[in-house]
Amino acid sequence: MTLYQYYTLFPIIILSGISLGVRSMMPLSWGKGLVLQSCLVLVAVLIGVLLKNIWIAQIAGWTLFLLFHVPAWYIFGQAKNSMTRMNTDEMAKWGKLLPLVFWGLPGQFWKDMVDAYIAFSKEDPALGEELLGRWQNSPALPDSLKDVPIQYGLYGNCLCWQWQAVVDDFEKLRFAARKASPMLYFSAARAYIELGLYKKAAECLRQSRFDESITPLDSLATALLPFFSLCGARNQVDQLLAVISEAKITLPEALSLYWMGRCLTKEGEIAQAQAAFEKALTKTEVPILRKRIQYALDLTNLDSEIVHKGSIAFTVDDCKAEMKDIWSHFQRGAFIQEILAPRRRSPVVNGLLFINLAVFLLADPHFKLAPALALSIFSSGMLSDAVIKHGEYYRLLTYMFLHTTVIHLGVNMLGLLAFGRITENIFGTNRFLAIYFFGGVLSGVAHLLLRPDEPAVGASGAILAIFGAVGVGIWKLKAVLPESLRKRYLWMMVAIALSQIVMDQFIPHIAVFAHLGGLIAGIALGAVTSIRTPSKEVIDGTQKFVEG
Repeated sequence: MTLYQYYTLFPIIILSGISLGVRSMMPLSWGKGLVLQSCLVLVAVLIGVLLKNIWIAQIAGWTLFLLFHVPAWYIFGQAKNSMTRMNTDEMAKWGKLLPLVFWGLPGQFWKDMVDAYIAFSKEDPALGEELLGRWQNSPALPDSLKDVPIQYGLYGNCLCWQWQAVVDDFEKLRFAARKASPMLYFSAARAYIELGLYKKAAECLRQSRFDESITPLDSLATALLPFFSLCGARNQVDQLLAVISEAKITLPEALSLYWMGRCLTKEGEIAQAQAAFEKALTKTEVPILRKRIQYALDLTNLDSEIVHKGSIAFTVDDCKAEMKDIWSHFQRGAFIQEILAPRRRSPVVNGLLFINLAVFLLADPHFKLAPALALSIFSSGMLSDAVIKHGEYYRLLTYMFLHTTVIHLGVNMLGLLAFGRITENIFGTNRFLAIYFFGGVLSGVAHLLLRPDEPAVGASGAILAIFGAVGVGIWKLKAVLPESLRKRYLWMMVAIALSQIVMDQFIPHIAVFAHLGGLIAGIALGAVTSIRTPSKEVIDGTQKFVEG
């Protein structure tokens, strides 16, 4: 095999190496099945290399890698989605498949979690607690998963309306000075508000520090829905349901109607609440959900004073301060989400992706769409010191849209997708474009100055420019972003940058100085470019921007 062919194996080797490294850090009894999967991928690639057959190495490596990762991701996601829909038949179906994709203890662990949830959904808490008890305090569990059995236990007791049990279990955790995950706080807050302890519920949500995470916005909205519903906050409930409805996996309609009905009950809008509950009953056949809806409907036929309070001993006016405070935290979390994990699509980023793909299809002779045209586009657009000296300065722009291989294009476009929207959110559309193109041009200049004998193509310099600018932008947003989250992202970006620098030393025909020049240019451009300055309301918790 040629040196270039070896280069095409780098992505699968790097990905498998990262996967192996992460899995090797887990307890041996837990991670050995997952480690074996990663080793099999590397062995398949090695066999192809030893046979001097690039196709065997590529096909075998990628087939096994995708086989070990994609089905696992899909099945796990479907199992979680079926829990959201409260469909026990689907839970059972997907739960049976988990041991097939997660080899060893992980497969059995997640199957037991699903089975426990099914047991709680069928109002069999004893079986649920038995399944979870197998894993509580298990030395085989990685630290990142030690809270999961407790979390499912709290979820389950919430399903069974065992509010005091949830509170007692949560208080034990806090009494033991154990650091609980945000998800545990959400279940505890639900129990506190159901018991009428709205101040305790609000305190619990504040202590979760949910606004300092990048929990998906729809998941966050779902977790906060009980609090605002049982406080009678109609406007907030409407907005939370709107956020949830935009997600790929939404709440069952019956559950949305249930929470709206309980909110209306708390507000004293009894007729509207009854209509919501009656409609909810027509939208579901899930036994436990129908039972809860029917109970809430029956409650509306009781004494008006009880109904107005919704069986919870506080009024809407009592908890206005707590509602305002928690809503401010939610808005701040939504703002952080929009910056660091934007849901909206960017026409500008999508446009750059389309142009790069179109140019690649036209300029790559391997596709044989128009070989002569491909050669002409490539030769007239690439960055070359010889022609630059003859005044063809336009090549400092055109070289950014040319790529040598599918892998070259794919890696750069993934970088654009990962950091393009974030850059646009921080700096604004016009300044994002300025950083992208100026960074790409300065990257090309650095290459010409330090490696004038080698032609260059690719968007890598521009991508690294926006990457560097994002790092500076996150540092500049210190008035808005939580310190812990800001430091986490900055350290992650430093690690990515160092990894890129190290990999550049081993990959042949890489424009090292173009990459380094783009990164430095991006940092400099980010430093002198103003960010979109949030208004005072943003800092206090809103999502609005004011151009700065």
